[in-house]
Amino acid sequence: MNKVLLATTCLFVVSGSALASDIAVREPASELVVAAFTWTGGYVGAQTGNVRGDGTFGGDGDHANPKPAGFVGGLYAGANYQFGNDAVVGIEADMAWSGADDRALVYNSAGIPWPADYPVIQEINRTGAVRARLGYAMDRWLPYIAGGVAFAAVDQRLVGADGNFNATYTGWTLGLGTEYAFSDSMIFRAEYRYADLGSKTFDLQDAPPLDIALKTSDVRVGIAYKF
Repeated sequence: MNKVLLATTCLFVVSGSALASDIAVREPASELVVAAFTWTGGYVGAQTGNVRGDGTFGGDGDHANPKPAGFVGGLYAGANYQFGNDAVVGIEADMAWSGADDRALVYNSAGIPWPADYPVIQEINRTGAVRARLGYAMDRWLPYIAGGVAFAAVDQRLVGADGNFNATYTGWTLGLGTEYAFSDSMIFRAEYRYADLGSKTFDLQDAPPLDIALKTSDVRVGIAYKF
């Protein structure tokens, strides 16, 4: 009888130890949770791309249509806030330097060009914008639209005429793009933006005022650090 009791006791002890060991091994695994990525937070980045402009010079029937194009590159910074699982709103500012320029002939009201020695030149030196953003998060993908105020510092002149017509233009911009977070802190983007920078009027000596306008289209890529 004592031997049977001893054997039964040993069996319970061994079984209990095995069960406790199994629980100790399995319990932590059930508590492992992978945190979802969130777009909430600030970021700073660098960008590069190409800008193409559509400029117009006009005055007293004379007109020209330079189309400055070239490299653009600079920095951007902003902040996002994600609502729930998908809606993302944000604010962003950027500044870029540009090498875009063009030289175009001036035509009179009859469509006859001025002599080739008297073209207009338009150069986009810097651009900037402050934009609001609205996106739809799909985990680490974020397609978005962005719009706001745009700026451009432009050098422009009529060769052979008196004076330069340099100015900082202000207008509006609207664009769309997509971002992908390939880690919790590094985010790649590609976007297109359009800007209408309006028109400015310049007084000419012994001649009617000259109106100069500018619109731009940009394609840019960038990479940002999210913190």
